[in-house]
This record gives sequence, structure tokens and C-alpha cells, in this order.
Amino acid sequence: MKEMKPGPLSKYTILDFTWVLAGPHATKTFADLGANVIKVEQYKAGANERSLPLRVTHDGVTQSSYSINVNRGKKSVCLNLKTPEGMELIKELIRKSDVLIENFAPEVMNRLSLDYESVRKIKEDIIYCSISCFGHWGPYSHKPGYDIIAQSASGWIAQSKPQIMAPVAIGDMNAAMHACTAILSALLYREQTGTGQNIDISMTDCLFGLHEATLPWYMISEAIGPPEELMQVGAKHPGYSPYGIYQGKNGSIAIALLTEARWPGLLEAMGEEFCWMKDDPRFTTVSLRCSRENAPPLHDTLEQWVMSLPSVEEAERILEEAGVPCMRVRTLVELATTDPQIKAREMISRVHQPFIGPMMMYGSPFKLSETPSCIRGHAPLLGEHNRDVLQKMLGRSDESISKLYQEGVLYREEAIDRLPEELAKMAELQLR
Repeated sequence: MKEMKPGPLSKYTILDFTWVLAGPHATKTFADLGANVIKVEQYKAGANERSLPLRVTHDGVTQSSYSINVNRGKKSVCLNLKTPEGMELIKELIRKSDVLIENFAPEVMNRLSLDYESVRKIKEDIIYCSISCFGHWGPYSHKPGYDIIAQSASGWIAQSKPQIMAPVAIGDMNAAMHACTAILSALLYREQTGTGQNIDISMTDCLFGLHEATLPWYMISEAIGPPEELMQVGAKHPGYSPYGIYQGKNGSIAIALLTEARWPGLLEAMGEEFCWMKDDPRFTTVSLRCSRENAPPLHDTLEQWVMSLPSVEEAERILEEAGVPCMRVRTLVELATTDPQIKAREMISRVHQPFIGPMMMYGSPFKLSETPSCIRGHAPLLGEHNRDVLQKMLGRSDESISKLYQEGVLYREEAIDRLPEELAKMAELQLR
């Protein structure tokens, strides 16, 4: 088996009080980068994502695809925070950790006496990161929220035509990456000064800051006169062209051309029937093509050309030969199974998940030459690492840990009793 190089964050320990997606996606990123991520899970029930679909039962063990996706490479500790012994274990783990990250609704950690000020008294230089829908201050901060709420609050849904939610949880995952950036910045600052800090990430803030075209149009026009009316974006951008998704006979293709240098290539590729576009005053410069008045007719003309071809594959071939940026719209199944780019970039790997077997998992998008980011282990079973963490990090004896189980402080699911045999089977398969 190929030896795995340590990641760039291998010296850091992350105490993970997260659930669903925004927090777990951030801590998954840290796990891929080599950090020691300890996921603290609710006593017996586990983290919420263990209950989310698709749940399957195989070899007598029920697991969630959602949980596997966001928790691979982490260590699961399941303990009872309602007991003094459970809270004492948490305090000991805080002292051994560099970062605490949580994404509960505001006030949840306060009720547990695990808010920033309380945790700071336990470990003064802790880096404490909270992710929530609206942040911990402001008139909406008390509101509970999920991804679709942040999309609505930030103007993303209003910008869509028709008004639909994004097909992925963009608020959660965008906030997760902002949280990672903020935490890494705070770690660097602590390296320089010895000082920890509190980080407050709002999903709505993060999405609002991503409006890269329409809102800046409003901002610049408002500064000098009547503001521009905000545009809604659908399959084709209302103010940029060619920039959109164009329907063909057997599918669709994305085309993006916003430079002068590539424009003649597109005109030549479209052929004699469309040569009139060369002299059309609406399309002679990028600035003219990228306007509210001229983008729609150019979209219509380009879609007419795509539809005139036998297939979108043929459109892609012609445009690629002409040097025009384009991509036939790929399906998720195609990407997971046959796409050569995804394969070459190792964005799909097969990892042996206990009691399921080799299954596809996302690779890491972070490509570092010396300290790689990669899948560093399977998604843990509930409470799988109780004994490992308490022994190695806190110096607890086997006897004391067994007593914590008896007293209802620690919990692990029954399948863990079969795990040594399953892990041995995994290792044998990997050596073949």
C-alpha cells in the first residue's frame, strides 16, 4: 500500500462540535489536510447527519451516505454532556486542542457553557469558530436557519429566474470554506503572537459577498445617479453574451466567450449562415455584446446554431477546434464513472468503508505537492474512537474508560465490536 505523506495541518487538533453540512464540510477539509479532527457526537443519537439519506443497511450495519461524505477521516467520540464526567472530558479535550468549531444555532453552546468566553477560560489561546445562518449579532441572529434560508436572505434566490434554490447547499459549503480560511488565518496569527480569537461566520454574509456582477452594477450606478435595475439570471446571463447554457437536439452545452481575441473563431465556427453577425453593430465589441440590450439576441442566435447541429457533441467538437471555451453539460453519473478529467485529477477514489466495502468518495480539490490533501480514513462509526482518544490524548486507563461506559458517560454502537475483524479484512484487500 502506498505510504501516505502527512498533510500540512498534521500538528493541529480540531475539536469538532458540528452537524449537518457547513461545519462538517469545514472539518472534513481539515481532516483531508492532515489535522487530527475529533468529532464530538450526541450521546447515543450521534450527529444529525447520521440520520440523513441515503441510509443503507449492509452486513447488519446501517450507515448514511451523507454522514460518510462529510465525516471521513475523522475520529468519533460519543459522550454524555449532561453528566459532570462528560463535561470534564470535554474540558480536557479543549486543553489539548488548537481549534474548536461549531455550527449550532446561536445560544446552544452558551447553554452548554461552551461558548467562546467559557472555553477561553479553559484554554486561553483557543481558536473558536462559529458558523450559523445569520451570525451571532444583528436583528436576524436569533432566527434558526438552513441553507435555503441563507439563499433567500442573501438575495441568491431573488437573482434566479425562475426563482429556485441552488441544486447544492451553496450557503453551507461556501460558509465552510470561509471558515477554513478564517481559521487558518487565526492559526497563523497565533503562531506570530500567541493569541487566540473568536471567529463568527454567517452563511448569509458569505453568500451576499459572492454577488459578483449584478449587485456591483447597482453599486456603481447608484454612486453617480439613478441605480441600475438588478437583473435575474437563468440559463443565460442577461447582461453577458455569449455566456450561458444553450440547448441542442440531444442535450445542452455551456459556452462562455468574453474576449475579443476569440470572437472571430466563434464566427468562423458558426459558418456561412451566420456570417452576418460579423458586421452587426450590436456585436462588434465585448462591451456591446455584454449589455442588457444586445446579450439576449446574441443568446438566441447562438442557440439557433447549436440546435441546427446533429448533437451537442458535434457543437463541442467544432467550438473546441475554434478555441472557444465550451463544455457539454455532464451528468453526475457520467462524472462519477467515466469522465477522464475527474479521474485524472483523482476527484473520485474508492475507499473501503467498514461494513459496506470499497465505495466511491470525493477526492480533495486541494492539490499540494509536498503535503498532500487526501482521504485519510473511512467515516467513523458512532463512538469508534472513544477509547483511542481518551487513552492517547488524555492518558485514561482501560479500566477507567470501561467504567465511563458503565456509568452512561460514553457510548459506542454495537457494530464496533466487529470492527477489528472488518479493519483486518480491509487491510488485507489493500495489500493485494
